[in-house]
Amino acid sequence: MLIRNKKIIAPLLSTILILSTGCSFGGSTTSTTTAGTGVEESVLQTLTNDEFQITLPKAWTTIKQSEFTSDIPRNAVMVFQANRKNEVFLTNVNIVKNNLSQTISSLDYGKIVAANQKNTLQNFVEKSRDEIDTTIKGNKDKVLRIKFEGKRTTTDPLVTFIQTYYVVDRTVYIVTGSYASAEDPSVQKEADNIVQSFSVK
Repeated sequence: MLIRNKKIIAPLLSTILILSTGCSFGGSTTSTTTAGTGVEESVLQTLTNDEFQITLPKAWTTIKQSEFTSDIPRNAVMVFQANRKNEVFLTNVNIVKNNLSQTISSLDYGKIVAANQKNTLQNFVEKSRDEIDTTIKGNKDKVLRIKFEGKRTTTDPLVTFIQTYYVVDRTVYIVTGSYASAEDPSVQKEADNIVQSFSVK
């Protein structure tokens, strides 16, 4: 029934674009992850603002708002790009923010969007689906995290997406990681970890 509400499902189209966006943060902290042997595996940075926070490798690129191009959707909040250059597809994680016309739970919103992926992408295959316990504005909530692959047109490369949906009142944050299905597994893991690190305050 809610599937008929195009104002809810329309934001999906913006989330599967290869974006080049960024945003400014009120502050950031840097932490280091080390292996049991004491060898540094990677240096991470946690970026935070009044609305949410996200953690990513320092080696990834954050595109500033001043570097926006005219083809960037207005609902784009930020994008991080992997430092590994790939001629087929540039691995990235993006966050879009939309206003909703009605109240809906994070989990229900995610299910609506996930149900419409098959109609949006060619060669769609759902790889996993998880309901994640989280906290939004101090309240317990559940969000949907879905991993799937597909492509926008027949000539596009096959891309894997990992996507999570957070609704705060009538605002939704859609966090999407995307990478070529043949991307280096370590880069895929970095993108997955960035999406999983996102949290709403």
